[in-house]
Amino acid sequence: MQKLLKRTAQVEKQAARRNRIRRKNNASDNKRIFLYQQKMAHLAHKENRNSARQATKEDWNLGPLAPRRDVGDKAETYGTVHFRMLQPINKPPGRWKSWGIREGDRVCVVGPKEREKGKIGVVGEVTEKAESCKVNVATPEYMKVEGRTEAPVQTTEAPLDLASVRLVTPLPDPVSGIKRDVIVNELTLTPTGQRYISNYISPETGKPHYIPWPPIEKPEFKDNDVDTLRIDVEQVTWTPTLLRAPFPSGVIDELRNKYSKFRTRHEDSYVEMKEAIDEREKWKVQKMKWSGGTPEEMLTPVQELNRQRRAERKGLDEDKLTDEVLAGIGEMMWRKGKRPPPKEMEVPAPTGSSVEAQAP
Repeated sequence: MQKLLKRTAQVEKQAARRNRIRRKNNASDNKRIFLYQQKMAHLAHKENRNSARQATKEDWNLGPLAPRRDVGDKAETYGTVHFRMLQPINKPPGRWKSWGIREGDRVCVVGPKEREKGKIGVVGEVTEKAESCKVNVATPEYMKVEGRTEAPVQTTEAPLDLASVRLVTPLPDPVSGIKRDVIVNELTLTPTGQRYISNYISPETGKPHYIPWPPIEKPEFKDNDVDTLRIDVEQVTWTPTLLRAPFPSGVIDELRNKYSKFRTRHEDSYVEMKEAIDEREKWKVQKMKWSGGTPEEMLTPVQELNRQRRAERKGLDEDKLTDEVLAGIGEMMWRKGKRPPPKEMEVPAPTGSSVEAQAP
């Protein structure tokens, strides 16, 4: 049974390692895909901008001889962009940033490259994965279309980066006390989901000024004749007991593999069989001990030699250094010139060849 439990733990460890490597590879793939999509979107915008500039230049140079470009397939779509170019690109998981802006907030466009810079509008849609939002500041009233239409061209708000908008909230003027709209540059989110202005202290309370979230409209559901009543849904029709299983015992084998390596709960008969095998192995070992032999004595010649050498080394006192060993260490240190030999250590006299070499 211990072998089975050990195998299950090892398999779970290996599966966790594979999942960790797979998540790492997926993160790299997601980052690569995001960079590729970002690059292709930039090239598409650049191509459209260059083609529009080229067409404008040709129309200016040709004057009355300029060709008509709103014909054929572009008769109704000339001067527009495909809806796919307006879709924001989702960033890889783990790289999202919460900006504290939700649908219904009043924001001001402050991006340097945005055409609507300085305008204030209401956020209509927020895409957290792409860190973008849509602000209704660029669509005139006469161009808005409600519901689906068969027109080939529809007007919609282009998504803006959340980094290019700032929250607008009314704050009291420190001099007059009249509330006026203020653009919030630094917005901080608390772990509890609240938001407040980082660099502003309310003069009334002396605490940071918390900005409430915009109200969320709850959808209204209407009951029809075919709907099930709540009293029928909440009615308890079956009470489980300890004397009756919630499902037949054979269903669990259909839901999971009976012979899976990840299985941790086994049937009682299977556990009893494994425990009986373990008891049988223990009985074999005990029986060999009673008969005067042990399974450890059945060794190969190499194993017997290693055991003998270990026994010999164990009998020696390795921690104690003899006088001969100390003398050899001192002689080696003296020869290398690192340290003079101690006085109490007897160093053997150098050989004749060395004496002759040192003589002048």
